[in-house]
Amino acid sequence: MPFDTSSNTQRSDQDQSAAIGFSIYVTAPRVLHIDSDADTALVLTALLVPETRVTHVTTIAAAQDLLLSEQFALVVVDPELRDGDAGLLLDNLHHLQPGARVLVYSARHPEADIRGGAFLPKPWTSPRQLWRTVSDLLDLGSTMPVEPQ
Repeated sequence: MPFDTSSNTQRSDQDQSAAIGFSIYVTAPRVLHIDSDADTALVLTALLVPETRVTHVTTIAAAQDLLLSEQFALVVVDPELRDGDAGLLLDNLHHLQPGARVLVYSARHPEADIRGGAFLPKPWTSPRQLWRTVSDLLDLGSTMPVEPQ
């Protein structure tokens, strides 16, 4: 069963969605990560939790369902998903959640401008660059979190 970082409770989504990790901050901004690559999901979540609450889904259909029912501060998407049109999803995102920021995290540069967001090339982006971009989009501060000793 998938988990959500905000509650540590099991979810019964049909879509292979999952949130990884947990957050100790109740007010941490919510991030929706839409990507079919489980390794990328683990890396992104490890980098962003506990400063954010990350929910990962593997399909555009699952993302649309969540965007209708839950609020997110940031949507990270790889538009190369096979089950739909990520461009249409991003257009709808601005209607469903006008305040949400967007990070296109993909091997290919997006064809259209990203309103309220940014683009990072997936295979060439360092963890520091990914953190800085997300941090800037969410106004978290530019210093990377330090691992507890």
